[in-house]
Amino acid sequence: MTPQNQEAAANELALRDIHLPETSLWWPPAPGWWILLVLIIILIVTVYYFLQRVKKKKLSAIYLAKQELDNINKDFAVKKDKSKLIKELSELIRRVTISVYNRNESASLTGEDWLLFLDNLNGDDAFSNGIGRVLIEAPYQAKPDYDENALLILISNWIESVNSQSNIKGNTK
Repeated sequence: MTPQNQEAAANELALRDIHLPETSLWWPPAPGWWILLVLIIILIVTVYYFLQRVKKKKLSAIYLAKQELDNINKDFAVKKDKSKLIKELSELIRRVTISVYNRNESASLTGEDWLLFLDNLNGDDAFSNGIGRVLIEAPYQAKPDYDENALLILISNWIESVNSQSNIKGNTK
């Protein structure tokens, strides 16, 4: 081809310069980012559900403890058995502490350590230096002698105290 023919052919083709594609912004994201977003949403929902379930379990433990305390109180009003009352109350507060707090913190405690643990939860010394001492003494006596009304009030107040602490602190197992 002669130079004139080449020039004519180039004019006929009307070729343009190479253009790069437009730079894309961050939208729409690549499929990997969509998958990551979905996984993060699933994780957040799962954690929220788990935390709500733990909170509900703790609140239900307190609710059931209040009902059980009412049943124990009604049973005592009919039978007037102080020995049975002290055993049932002792079992009730042990179950509450195991349900609401870490099992390792409370399950193995006995005697003075148990009373100090209860005092710590209650915020006073009504267990170690008050009517609560009967919890470590009276269950092993044939005919225990103690003020049952004061003990029932103490246990009721203690359950309320545990309820308010578990709501404030958000304790988890």
